[in-house]
Amino acid sequence: MKHIYNEKFNEHVYHDVLDNGLDVYLIPKTDFHKTFVTFTTNYGSLDQTFIPIGKDKKITQPAGIAHFLEHKVFAMPDKTDAFEKLSSYGVKANAFTTFDKTVYLFSGTSNIEEALAYLLDFVQTPYFTKRSVEKEQGIILEELLMYKDYPSQRMLYGLLANLYKNHPINTEIIGTEASIKKITHNKLYQAYNTFYHPSNMRLTVIGNFDYERFYELIKENQASKGFQKSKPVVGFLPKEPKKIVNDLTTIEMSVNMTQVGLGVKLEPKTNSLDRFRQGLALQLLEGMYFSDSSDHYQTLLKSGLINGSYESYSFELPGMMACFVSSETTQPDTFKKVVTEMLVNLKRKKIDEVKLTRQKKTMLGSFIGSLNSLESFNLGFQNYIPYGISIFDVPEIIESITAEELKNITKQIKHSQISTYIINPKKV
Repeated sequence: MKHIYNEKFNEHVYHDVLDNGLDVYLIPKTDFHKTFVTFTTNYGSLDQTFIPIGKDKKITQPAGIAHFLEHKVFAMPDKTDAFEKLSSYGVKANAFTTFDKTVYLFSGTSNIEEALAYLLDFVQTPYFTKRSVEKEQGIILEELLMYKDYPSQRMLYGLLANLYKNHPINTEIIGTEASIKKITHNKLYQAYNTFYHPSNMRLTVIGNFDYERFYELIKENQASKGFQKSKPVVGFLPKEPKKIVNDLTTIEMSVNMTQVGLGVKLEPKTNSLDRFRQGLALQLLEGMYFSDSSDHYQTLLKSGLINGSYESYSFELPGMMACFVSSETTQPDTFKKVVTEMLVNLKRKKIDEVKLTRQKKTMLGSFIGSLNSLESFNLGFQNYIPYGISIFDVPEIIESITAEELKNITKQIKHSQISTYIINPKKV
């Protein structure tokens, strides 16, 4: 087991790749009472096209199957519910699916060893039947309908669908009504056997625990299951055109005030580390010019174009990068026009080095603050692994972002790359 010590943050990390390929990270923090555990597969809603384990030809599965699997993994062959069993140890359990991963987790102060062993066991015990899948389809379709009543959900995915033609980010993580109905128990097993192999998974334990004892427990648990190390999963993303799909979509919902969102489609770097830097540069740019501490925000607020619902954010993933600005507004046409010009005119501005330095300090402050939370530390720690970097590398990378990198992003922001999504109150 490799020991990594970061002197600057006084953090110890113990890492090993087990014989079956499982990535294990143990981060003892004895000044905490709690322990937080995550068991993660590198499998999210974007992973629709791939070569199944043991095969040589790629397939494409229905959208939403990663989220569907997250639900079904809790169903045990003896008809028990793994969530209830895990919770019976006195820990707080949960699971979630994102665009690029699925995470099973728990936190607690006692019975951690027993809960950890059970977490490993239930996630590695797949049990899917035709009848149980059909029943789950109904449950998830109800969940999908519920999300359709959330304006923020409709806004985000509406903008993503307007921006992206082929990239699977244009579809909700949960899938669509049509795709959910196409999921079968055989397809679940195909996805599970490919993506839930230990070689494609990561176990991260952080908090107050005996790392040597836990390491032996984990090794013994995994050795008893007979997994052989596997090659990395080969996945594919469709080619995405530079042009957006739609420049404007308007819908009606049960809202009190019109909501307007603008999304900008940007060109991501192909190299993962370069894309990470580009994503940080975009976050810095967004913070400088569109956060609630920016001059643009004050202009919008003073002119009465926005209210407390205003938000701006950005994110990047393999094959995509975008930023968004949205708010409730009584003047949707003016809001759209003013924000569009603010975005497009960024390229004409010289990047203010003083503002950039200040924004870097703000970002660094948030980052360092996140290390005081076991949950944020754990989830953040593993978020950086796909980029080939450690969480401890992040401050130096933030500091090294240049004004030129921000300027290169502003050059991409054009009228043709901006889409607007409007949610109007339903007419009585």
